[in-house]
Amino acid sequence: MRSPGDTPFMTENEGETAMAHTLSHTLAGLFALAPPRLEATITVNGQKLAIPLATVSLLAKAAGLMAGGHPVDVVAVDREMSAQEAADLLKVSRPYLMNLLNQGILPFRKVGAHHRLPYEAVIAYKREQEPRRRAALDALAAETQTREG
Repeated sequence: MRSPGDTPFMTENEGETAMAHTLSHTLAGLFALAPPRLEATITVNGQKLAIPLATVSLLAKAAGLMAGGHPVDVVAVDREMSAQEAADLLKVSRPYLMNLLNQGILPFRKVGAHHRLPYEAVIAYKREQEPRRRAALDALAAETQTREG
């Protein structure tokens, strides 16, 4: 069985991508019809299993991402991560991340000499920074177009 940190799940071929796309749209349609009382079952090796509503919602989101070609992983949001794991997730250097910690931008606790960050806080910071990063990339692309044109 996989554990967090292993290679994320992703579709292997166009057929799997198409199945993920169909699953995503089908589940999204079910939620649009009757979200509060939705019940679902799946059949695995001939055995029917009930699926909780929250799991169906998660499956719909994962299928949508996979249909778009994105790798997907499931991580408990209440888990903590090391400073290096957070830096890797944010795609920044560890020294840059340590600067964010020292400025109080990201919460952390120390375990001995090691910094532990709440996963949820790192993801929230990443989401907050995404528009700024995207704008910077767009500006850089526009400048490159101007110089080449």
